[in-house]
Amino acid sequence: MSSSHFQSSQSIAQIAWPTKRISTCLCDECHHSIHLDAYLLDFHDILEKSRSGYNLNAAERIAYLEMLEETRNEIERFETELHRLREVAKKLQEQKMFLHAYEAGIRHVISPIQRLPLEILGLIFQYVCCGKNATDIANDHNVCSYGITIRLPTIDMSSVCIKWYRTVSSMPILWTSFGHDGFGSGPISQSLVRNFLERSRLHLVDFRVSDYTTYPEISPSPLVTHCNRWRHVSIGGSVQFVCESFLQPLIECGNTPSSLISLDLTSYLSESPFKIHIAFPSLQSLNLCGFVLDFETPQYTVTTLYLSKVTSYDVLQVLLALPNVESLKLEDIEEYGIDYGSPIVLNKIETLTLTNHIAESFLAATNCPHLTCLCLGNTHASAFQSIISFLDRSHCVLTHLVLKFVSCNRAELLWLFKSVPSLTQLDVKEQFMLSHERNAMKWTLRLLVVGHQYLGSQEAKATSEISDDEDGSYSADEGSESEQDHNNLQELLLPQLAELNLDLRPRNKLLLDVVRSRRPVLENSLGDSTNRTCLQTLRIGCPDPHTIGPAISQQFEDLRKILEPFKEGGMNVEFCNR
Repeated sequence: MSSSHFQSSQSIAQIAWPTKRISTCLCDECHHSIHLDAYLLDFHDILEKSRSGYNLNAAERIAYLEMLEETRNEIERFETELHRLREVAKKLQEQKMFLHAYEAGIRHVISPIQRLPLEILGLIFQYVCCGKNATDIANDHNVCSYGITIRLPTIDMSSVCIKWYRTVSSMPILWTSFGHDGFGSGPISQSLVRNFLERSRLHLVDFRVSDYTTYPEISPSPLVTHCNRWRHVSIGGSVQFVCESFLQPLIECGNTPSSLISLDLTSYLSESPFKIHIAFPSLQSLNLCGFVLDFETPQYTVTTLYLSKVTSYDVLQVLLALPNVESLKLEDIEEYGIDYGSPIVLNKIETLTLTNHIAESFLAATNCPHLTCLCLGNTHASAFQSIISFLDRSHCVLTHLVLKFVSCNRAELLWLFKSVPSLTQLDVKEQFMLSHERNAMKWTLRLLVVGHQYLGSQEAKATSEISDDEDGSYSADEGSESEQDHNNLQELLLPQLAELNLDLRPRNKLLLDVVRSRRPVLENSLGDSTNRTCLQTLRIGCPDPHTIGPAISQQFEDLRKILEPFKEGGMNVEFCNR
């Protein structure tokens, strides 16, 4: 039973009918009030007749129609009053907005930032507006998922007040860094690019553009005419955009990008290398993703090279044109199927990073005798044999090894550790989704334990009382494997290891065994003939407590307490946030 203005889901029987007059004061000064005399109405009689289906006679129907008309008049009176109050509330809200604006003005006038010297204010602006390089450009123009445009910081700050506008306009350095996040962004116009180029004057510029974030104009970019001012540059998109908007005009303009330090080119559907006929006299870092440059002359200044989504043949051709590369990162390198004969010696490479799929033909065709740091990311066991053969053939003295999300078993990891006896620093990041048998973290910890001889009776008892989340079976269910590990370690693995960085789930028992077996205060448990360097630094990456359950969080807290005595013994133990 409901009227058109009454909630259809609610019964009138649920109304708590008033038993006395209700008065609402609308003005404290004139005491204007609105009264509701509903208590005089016989609501219970109406309710009873509604429930019983009472059939009204003619006289009663006329009486109830008059009552209905009076009730509608009362409702209109209340609606009129509510409309008046809404208008008053709207006017009060507008007037309150004026007061808020005045309050904001006062706060701005008395704010501490107004007392800052222009030199300090300029440094703050520079920190906000200027990125470090082409991959970290602060002056990004992007649109978040809700359609709200986050504009360029330089333009935003120049719009705050006259003082800030003059400060920003008088500092060309604030206009030297601009770009896009690359996805979901509104387009950046050529006129905006010209505005930044004009206001930055003769300063070097950092920028990041792609055909995702610019108007689809394949004509030469206005940036090309200022190539002598390029410093850190990132260009991405189709081959047509990269070549016709930048590279080909760059060759034809006759200017040399003499100040270019880092260049990042990302493309797709690239079928052949792009021949480049100019030199980059200051280029130090080159990143090529899905795109290859064919240099006609060697580039001797490049020391950092990152190649992704190209073939092994492309990698070797680029390396031959960059003879002084010291840091090389390869990701998703495809097989090309060509035999180079004798290995190509890369004498300058000191750091090598291999991520995802790496063509075995590249490892077989190269030799890095001065390699000191090797980083393996998302590398599967199928590549381990090629990697170890590459290390053995290079005869390098590896001192730093990084294993990030690596899938391997005990035999594969043991083989790798035996190949790098000179290692002094080991970083391992655990892949949580790997099976128990192929988890590199578990086998790393087990293989690093020197032996059971280091444990006294009290320490052995204390160790047995500590449980891990998945490795509590260390001395029970898998006892035979543990004995095999220790029996095979008559030759100590990684005897020079001094720094261990772990990003792992809590494995308190295994980790405690490692630390105790390699702590500085103990004598060599394997005999005087073994020259061992004790562990000096242990860093453990801890996840955000809000992203893990209370049980895991408690295990990390227990691990902190367990390792506290070793800090007092001289070992540097650190817990870092991931």
